[in-house]
Parts: sequence; C-alpha cells; structure tokens
Amino acid sequence: MTTTPQTNASFADMAELMRTHDNFVICGHVSPDGDCLGSQLALYHALKALGKQANCVLVRDEPVEDSLSFMPGLEEMVPAAQYDGFCDVFIGVDVPTRERVGAAVEILDRAQTSITIDHHAADQRMCDLAYVDPDSASASMLIWEIVKLLCDKPPIESAFCAYVGLVTDTGGFRHQNSDAKAFEAASELVSYGIDLAHISTKVFDSRSLASLKLEALTIDRIEVFADGLAAISWVKQGDFDRLGAIKADAEPLIDAVRSLSGIRVACMLREQDGKVRGSLRSKDQTDISVIARSFGGGGHKAASGFTLDMPLEKAIETVRAQIEELLG
Repeated sequence: MTTTPQTNASFADMAELMRTHDNFVICGHVSPDGDCLGSQLALYHALKALGKQANCVLVRDEPVEDSLSFMPGLEEMVPAAQYDGFCDVFIGVDVPTRERVGAAVEILDRAQTSITIDHHAADQRMCDLAYVDPDSASASMLIWEIVKLLCDKPPIESAFCAYVGLVTDTGGFRHQNSDAKAFEAASELVSYGIDLAHISTKVFDSRSLASLKLEALTIDRIEVFADGLAAISWVKQGDFDRLGAIKADAEPLIDAVRSLSGIRVACMLREQDGKVRGSLRSKDQTDISVIARSFGGGGHKAASGFTLDMPLEKAIETVRAQIEELLG
C-alpha cells in the first residue's frame, strides 16, 4: 500500500485512539455509494462491539440506493443536519475534504479530535489524523484492517459491510482496481461466513422498475464521440418526474454506458434540482479524475463524479469538450 503525504498516522495509532475514547460520529460523503456506507457500518459495528457509543450520519437527508438498503445498521443512520448529540471523535471514511461532508462539517468542527480513513488522494488533510491509500481497491479494505486491530473476533456484521464496500467499488471484481490484495481481502471476509449470493443479489439484481426504464432512456440517448473512444448519455428532470424515479434509481446508469465495446471513457449526466450531476468511468489507464477535479468534483482515476450548475444542453457540450481534450 502507498499512502499520500497527508497520511500522518498508522492503523495502530488510530485503533489505540479509538480504544481510549467512547463517543464517535462516523461520516461518509455526499451521494454515498456501497463503499462509503459499507465502510461506515463496518466500523460502526466494531465500535459497538467494544461497548462504544457510535453514530453513523448521512451528509444529506436523502434515501440511499435501494440495492444497498439491506446492510445491517443502515436503519440507524441519521442525516447530519439532524444530529445534535455529543461527538468526542469524528471519523470521516471514504471522504477526503470538508466540502464533501456537507452539513456534517459542523459535527467535525465541534469534535474533540478527528480521523480520516480514505483511498481518495487530496491536497489537504481534513482531520487531525489521516490514513489515505489511493492504491486500496476500497476504503472498506482499510477499515477492515482497523476493525481487526480493534476486535479479537470482529463481528460478522463488520465483515458483511466491508465486503459490500469492496464488491461495489470493484464492480463485482471487474474494474481495474481488482488487484491481488482485493481478492485476498475478499477471501478473508468470506471466511467469516457471510452470504455472498445474498449480497450479490441485493447489490446487482435488485433494481426498481423506474431505474430500468431510466436505463432504457440512457441507452437510447448514447452518443459516441472522440473517434469512437468515448460515450456520453443523460437523463432529464422530466424523466424522473414522469417515471416516479428518485436519484438513487440513476446510480447504476453509468454502467450501461461503460459497457459499450471499444470506448475508453464513459460519461453519464443526470439533470436534477436545477443542476447536472456527472459520473465518469475509464476502461483503461485514462485518468478521468482530472476532468472531475476541473469541475470541482473528485474521485479516482477510473471512477469520478462532479456537479455542474448549468443547463443540461450546455453541460453535455462542456463535458464532451473536456473528454475530447483529454483523449487528444
């Protein structure tokens, strides 16, 4: 594992700090994915097993993807804006910057101390202690290492949630980050007796009808450009209204664009609440995070996101130009 210069603490340092404190708030990022939620909940169950007071908060008061709602402990999560309890230690997982924790920044600022555990490289340190490894396939792999230091016998719920984080961030072990360490971690997590078939069914085969109808629109609108090396598609606010879809229904749509043969870069745009949310995926070593960062977003080289405050038509034109420039 290769940590960033912002890293200033080891797993052992963090585990020792957690043992000596009793009250924790665990936070992820906006629009939490499986790795974000899985990392939060894996650590939550470990701290609870030690008799600690732990709370997981959501950055926004929005429903999570239905395909992730089965994770144990999710029903206990509360929006950050509604949490008014005590916070001794703030722990940010799968999130590198203050901007990405939204309303939870108020909890961070009043915490006695704070910790970041992440695999997104950033130019600044958000918390007092940080461990950031961009080479890790998922943040939940890092959380699992700390869980093992905290608990002589980690609770199966922690293994379950950590595996959800790993399997989602690797796309079912199909993405470029599916390295030997990812498979080693998966093997170890499976040894705890988690039900792989159940997790796979929930994560990959439990989409709503509205989500599938949005995907049909997405496929119909796909445009290939940059000499066949990139593809882009979009869904409109009116599509959500007409189909009764929610934001979570659009999360899997980028995979439909990414699956197109021959392309190197895929982009999915979603018009919602007067803004445009973009998802980018790379199928080779093309670093699409540079585009996301240029728009104020972030992520990994192979998977990134951003938000544009402009009409959808202009967003399509703007993003296409950036991708064409990136691909030369």
